[in-house]
Amino acid sequence: MPLRAIVFDLWGTLMTERRGVFPQRAQMRYDGIAPILRRHGIDVTLEEFTERHRESMSALSALQEEGNDVTAEERARHVIARFDEDASLRATDEDIDGFIEAYGGPIVHTPPELLPGAAEAIAEARARGLGVGLISNTGVSGGRHLRQVMDRYGLLDQFDVLLFSDELRRSKPHPGIFDAALEALQATAGETVFVGDTPRYDVGPPRRFGWWVAQVGDRDDGDPRAHVRVLGVGDLFDGLRTLGLIDADPAKSHADPRTARELNR
Repeated sequence: MPLRAIVFDLWGTLMTERRGVFPQRAQMRYDGIAPILRRHGIDVTLEEFTERHRESMSALSALQEEGNDVTAEERARHVIARFDEDASLRATDEDIDGFIEAYGGPIVHTPPELLPGAAEAIAEARARGLGVGLISNTGVSGGRHLRQVMDRYGLLDQFDVLLFSDELRRSKPHPGIFDAALEALQATAGETVFVGDTPRYDVGPPRRFGWWVAQVGDRDDGDPRAHVRVLGVGDLFDGLRTLGLIDADPAKSHADPRTARELNR
């Protein structure tokens, strides 16, 4: 069946974090959130806030393991509830919007790094006339801020669909988030490649759902395993050629020449 679309994972596939900026982000986050908490009678140190916010992250990560997620608003109230459950209910929409900006916004000012070959792989997918999508589980920073990071690297307009778990309230490995990508790209699983690095989320689930799977990196603990593994996303199309999914020359690709954006008009 001709290849029609490629869907990328974000973390470890297209981007990677710079751990050296984490202390700066933590301070920025605290400086923005502390005044909001104080308005509700909650006065905490940076260390206390960090501890409670990590407790919240751990609890919500367990939810993601089951394929579910919360919105950015729900995450904000969940963190506030670690200090005072009543305050989380009293917080106004303005409070919550300010909390979200302070909580997730620092990533825009201390952005992650774009991995080598990422922009080129996306550009080649578009040159071949393939629909291009992204599925990403989110955490402290949700889709609102990750879009800004992608725009900073000139990638935002290169995607036909961007699916973030906080916006769908579904996370990998839930089949619903994969189905949403196929629907948006107007493609079937057998016409689509998922590209990711983590076996539990990026390899096993799409493979079981009938997708082609290209794994970035050398981990081999997936079950089932990827159809092909490549060292980095820049090697993606070499890997797809070994599967016979693409021709060497983008001009000779079997992909539908119309992009998913055009198909959706």
